[in-house]
Amino acid sequence: MSGEHDEAGFRFSWRGSHYAGMPVDDLWLAINKAPDGTWCLDAYFIGRTTLTGGAPRAAAFAQWLLACPPEGRYEKEFVLVDSEPQSGSRRLTDGARLTVEILLGREEAGGPEYLQVVLSGEIRTYAFAVCAPLECQHVLRAELEAAAARLLASRA
Repeated sequence: MSGEHDEAGFRFSWRGSHYAGMPVDDLWLAINKAPDGTWCLDAYFIGRTTLTGGAPRAAAFAQWLLACPPEGRYEKEFVLVDSEPQSGSRRLTDGARLTVEILLGREEAGGPEYLQVVLSGEIRTYAFAVCAPLECQHVLRAELEAAAARLLASRA
């Protein structure tokens, strides 16, 4: 995984597969500010969509990432998007309600940390959840903290 970034945000990318046995692709999770000042979330399964809550929500996510992790096994979650209606995504029907949860954890004491993106929602009256194994490669704490710090700095 890498903490690639641009001037106005944060991006984590890794190589992985959407489903077991499927080809390996470039996957990503990004939060950045568009030229018009709108804050956006971009992820491999959903494409680019508006991040409701803008800069304050982006800052809360960055601060959550920067929190010192416990020493042992743990898993914590951050709800980045909470059942919010979507529009403008190439991959989501307009009006779809999307929830994006980010899980950060460690499977064993002293082991590496991982980051997982969990997507769910509702299209019309049909609920959906992406049930693929969406774990990225292990997170390097220094890269995670550097990306979170860049996100905090870019929200001004």
